[in-house]
Amino acid sequence: MHGPDGTDYANESRFVETSANRIVIKHCCAPDFTLSITLTETEGHTRLDWRQAFDDPQVAAAVAHIVQPANEQNLDRLQAVLAATTP
Repeated sequence: MHGPDGTDYANESRFVETSANRIVIKHCCAPDFTLSITLTETEGHTRLDWRQAFDDPQVAAAVAHIVQPANEQNLDRLQAVLAATTP
């Protein structure tokens, strides 16, 4: 992973589960967390549930100010890609 200042950070993840409607990823370096993404059809649309569970609650609290806006940016980029590819 590359920071905005060009710094390289360790970023290793592995897929724990993959299916048509669920992906679970384990982040294998600090900060340790598991990301679960579930897709559910709801009234002709797709609902995306994003759950990021940190192994250590203190770490979660310490990085929340970074993680929350970063995840919003990721989801905004996903929405833009989907909007551009939807007829």
